Amino acid sequence: MGCGSSQNAKIRTEFKTIPLSTAQKYLVRETWETIEQHKNPVGKKTFLRFFDMNPDFQKLFPEFVGLNREELEKANALHGHAKRVMKAVENAVTAMDDAESFTAYLEGLGQRHVNRALKPSYLDAMQVALMDTLKDLLQSQWTQETCDAWNILFRFIADTMKRGLQSASA
Repeated sequence: MGCGSSQNAKIRTEFKTIPLSTAQKYLVRETWETIEQHKNPVGKKTFLRFFDMNPDFQKLFPEFVGLNREELEKANALHGHAKRVMKAVENAVTAMDDAESFTAYLEGLGQRHVNRALKPSYLDAMQVALMDTLKDLLQSQWTQETCDAWNILFRFIADTMKRGLQSASA
């Protein structure tokens, strides 16, 4: 186990810009104001949807194996991980104009998930779960343009984390 700076030395950051237009960034920031007020329940609902999509996903979290739905909803570990995922989403919103440092952060996050046996397809499933949760929360604010903007942002997150996963596995 090394310090953060030694882990960052292993990252081969491919600088990319976050492919959002100015209007899309505005939509993300505007809707984040609503999401932020509910970020812990959003994170929890996203994970529950993620697990509902494929119960095998629970195997990623040994602390969740064998829990029924009610036990899972109350699990402190679920709450903690959901909170960390929403912190990463919050970081994405605040870093939309600083893709270079955010890319390094996401690649490092991907590398750290190698220990969890995270498969790239799980990030795709997480995107579907998050978009469904955001749609439910935002209701009338969830336009096609808003949906597109959030999907682009999450796709950037997922693709960059996948690069980190791949570099750590190589």
